[in-house]
Amino acid sequence: MNVIENAIWQVESNLRRTATLEEIAERCGVTPAYLTRAFALANSVSLMRYARARRLSEAARILALGVPDILGLALDIGYGSHEAFTRAFREHFGVTPETVRDTRSTKNLELTEPLVMDASANLELAAPKIETHGRMFLAGLIRTYPMADIGGIPALWEQFNAMEGALTDVVDGEVAYGASLSYSEERGCEYMAANAVSDLSDVPKDFQTATIPSATYAIFRQPGHITLIRPTIHAIWSKWLPASGYVAAETPVVEFYPAGFDPVTGHGGFEVWLPVRKS
Repeated sequence: MNVIENAIWQVESNLRRTATLEEIAERCGVTPAYLTRAFALANSVSLMRYARARRLSEAARILALGVPDILGLALDIGYGSHEAFTRAFREHFGVTPETVRDTRSTKNLELTEPLVMDASANLELAAPKIETHGRMFLAGLIRTYPMADIGGIPALWEQFNAMEGALTDVVDGEVAYGASLSYSEERGCEYMAANAVSDLSDVPKDFQTATIPSATYAIFRQPGHITLIRPTIHAIWSKWLPASGYVAAETPVVEFYPAGFDPVTGHGGFEVWLPVRKS
């Protein structure tokens, strides 16, 4: 497991709750001093400065939507008062939160985008299971990410994890699904964080839905940390698929997070389901 990528994942998964350097270091299995030095050398910015800049950048995007309750937003991202949030926001961007909310724009702000977790692609894959799964109904949150910004996906999962208790008719609340619904050069990746539900007729309005058609999947089990997801997917497409006798089908790639997966630490393993058909 790459310590730097684990630290990035910890930051992006904690944009709505403050994690200290000590907490992040413990989850990465290293000392705070080691993590501070390694992260700064790798990224030319300190870990906690990056975490602060990311939290304020996401707050700025929310403010630009016109959110009326600035105090609620401040508390949500770990500031104890409206005044503390305003002071930090003005120091970072040079304007107040009210200015961004009233102009409904971030175009003059220097936002910090998520660093992309990019572990080594030299990953050895275990042979997959080939299984057919029936149609699935998913309910969750969907966001489109330019390919340069897919490091923001953990923040979507954090938002979904905070809301999923409101879903009804969930097939199994102990597991979760990610789905790459579509790709395009112009728009990037349309990604969904979701639970499977028995039907889509009673999904609360705050959630979005998708129907995943029946498909045959090559299912790759990855027991390692969540930061291995990108190299796992890279190895599937670049190593396994060309030699497999299969081609990728035109249905979404699915990520499966089992009951043992811990969204706080990133441990517990996951699966990547690649839809395939015989070539």
